[in-house]
Amino acid sequence: MKFLVAYDICCPKRLRRVARCLEKHAVRCQKSVFILSGSRRNLNDVMGQLEKLIRADDDLVQAWKLAPRETPRGTQRGTAPTLFPESVILGDRENRLIDEEGT
Repeated sequence: MKFLVAYDICCPKRLRRVARCLEKHAVRCQKSVFILSGSRRNLNDVMGQLEKLIRADDDLVQAWKLAPRETPRGTQRGTAPTLFPESVILGDRENRLIDEEGT
């Protein structure tokens, strides 16, 4: 499986830590956007590491499962890749996994 991981980090020091962590596990495709290949367990492990690096009340890390037909290089221009509704959101009040049923 492939996951698109993006972050918005307020503090430059935390931002560098998050970027270094993701660089160990994923391929950068934009400044704060990465493609992570692996299982849901791999994603959960990486998100757990990132959770320790961020301040949930200021920062945000999100991950979405890419559609199986989407390639890491991308084939579209000007629009976002097709995504499954599954995503992981780390936020100030909650950490949520949104699955295919929308829960």
